[in-house]
Amino acid sequence: MRMLHLALLAAAAAPISTVSAAAPLQHDWKTYGNARFEFLICFPADLLTPQPEADNGDGRVFVAADGTRLEVWGTFNAQNLTPAQVLAQETARIAGEHGTVTYKASKPDWYALSGTKDGKVFYQRGLSDTVRFASFRLVYPKAAAATWNPVAARISACLKGAEGT
Repeated sequence: MRMLHLALLAAAAAPISTVSAAAPLQHDWKTYGNARFEFLICFPADLLTPQPEADNGDGRVFVAADGTRLEVWGTFNAQNLTPAQVLAQETARIAGEHGTVTYKASKPDWYALSGTKDGKVFYQRGLSDTVRFASFRLVYPKAAAATWNPVAARISACLKGAEGT
C-alpha cells in the first residue's frame, strides 16, 4: 500500500501521465491519480479534457466536445456500506430521477451499474477497500455509443483503489 500511496502522490503532483499498459483502443490514454482517496483511473486524453480538481481534493470531472462527462471521485465509507448497499442506493436514486438501470452487479469489493437517463447512457463503477470508495460515472449521448462503450470498458478495467483492486 505504501508503494501505491507514493505512486499516487507522484501522480497528484503531475496528474496527467501516460498509461503504460497496452492500449487496445486507438486513443491517447492518460492517468489521473487522486492522492486524498488513493485511487488511479485512466482516460482518453484525445477525447476528454480534464477540468480542475475539486477544491476538497475528492475528484475531478473530464468533458468531451460531444457533451460526454466523466466524473471521478472518492468518498470515505463513514456508514460502513457494502458495495451491494451502495448499488441499491444508486439504483433507487436513478429510478427517482426517472432513469432506467439496465445492468447492475456487485461483489464484496466493487459495484457497477449502467442504463439510460435523459436520453443519455451512463456507466458507473465503484471500488471499496471498506475504508473508502473510489468511483466513476461516464455519461454520454446514445448516438455516440459506438465510441464510448469500449471507452467505458477500458476505464472500468483501469480503475484502481488503494489496495490495487
